[in-house]
Amino acid sequence: ILFCDVTGSTAMAEMLDPEDVMEIMDGAFDVLIEPVTRYEGTVARLMGDAVLAFFGAPIAHEDDPERACRAALDIIAGAQRYAQELKTERGIEGFAVRVGINTGLVVVGEVGSDLRVEYTAMGDAVNVAARLEEIAEPGTVVISEDTHRLVASLFDTEAVGSVPIQGRVDPVLVFRVLAPRARARRREE
Repeated sequence: ILFCDVTGSTAMAEMLDPEDVMEIMDGAFDVLIEPVTRYEGTVARLMGDAVLAFFGAPIAHEDDPERACRAALDIIAGAQRYAQELKTERGIEGFAVRVGINTGLVVVGEVGSDLRVEYTAMGDAVNVAARLEEIAEPGTVVISEDTHRLVASLFDTEAVGSVPIQGRVDPVLVFRVLAPRARARRREE
């Protein structure tokens, strides 16, 4: 599960016309969505200034955690380019995104009523991913220990530490994803 959002969008909305905010966010969603689809993830929901995506449903790959991390790093890089464009063309500063990723069991399917149906994922793994996104610093990708275990040989990471997660008894060990490794070590099995 990958959650990502634009930081500072509320402050931006206060300073700008709603039409300008809509135009800026439309451009932002291009930046946020493209890497997800390129790595064959599924964009499940756009929520104001955020994106919920999953890797592994409805199409599963053996390397879905890796795909999610690569997409997240590309989202951050794209957002940095977009931030520079906003600064240069519109004089808007402070645009950034943050990403949280978690791996775990979820139930995926259509939920809703006769009036509205949505394809989504439900379960603790979704909640943890959302909380990880909330604690990520702007311009960073954070992952849970469960995801880290699957991608540690492929990415340079740094431990953030154990973080309390709302609604959970035990804290979650969190890592920041820094970059893909030049030569990934083979995962020990």
